[in-house]
Amino acid sequence: MINDAEMLTYILQNAEMGCQSVKNVRDGKQTPAMDSVLSNHMARYSKIYTAAGSMLRSLGEDVHHVSPIAKKMAKLSTKRDLKRDPTSSHVAEMMIKGNTMGVNKMAQHLRDYDRTDPNITLLAKKMLDVEQAHISELRSFL
Repeated sequence: MINDAEMLTYILQNAEMGCQSVKNVRDGKQTPAMDSVLSNHMARYSKIYTAAGSMLRSLGEDVHHVSPIAKKMAKLSTKRDLKRDPTSSHVAEMMIKGNTMGVNKMAQHLRDYDRTDPNITLLAKKMLDVEQAHISELRSFL
C-alpha cells in the first residue's frame, strides 16, 4: 500500500515531468495551434504540481523533486526526436506516449493507495483526468 506522502510525491513528480516535457517540446518551433494546446497543458500540470507540493508540506513532509539527471535525459531525448521530425503530428505522438504512460502509472498508484485522505484521492483522480484530457486534445494533431 502507498501512504499519503508517497502518493503526493508521485503526483508531484508526475506533474513536474509533465511540465518538463511540455517545456522541452515548446523549446522547438511549434505551430500556434500546438503551442496553445501545450500552454494549456503546462498550466494544468503547474496547478497540480503546486497543489501536491502544498499538501506534502502541510503533512510536514519534504518535497522530493525529479532528479536533474532524469530531466536532462528527457530533454536530450526530446531534442533528438524533434531534430528528426519537428512536425505537430510527431510532437502530438510523443506527448500522447508520455501521457499514456502517466495514465497507466497513475491508475496503478491509485489502486495501491490506501486512500486515507479523500483530498489526495481527488488530486490523484484529477491528475488522471488531466492526462486523459491531454491525450484527447492531442489526437486532433495526428
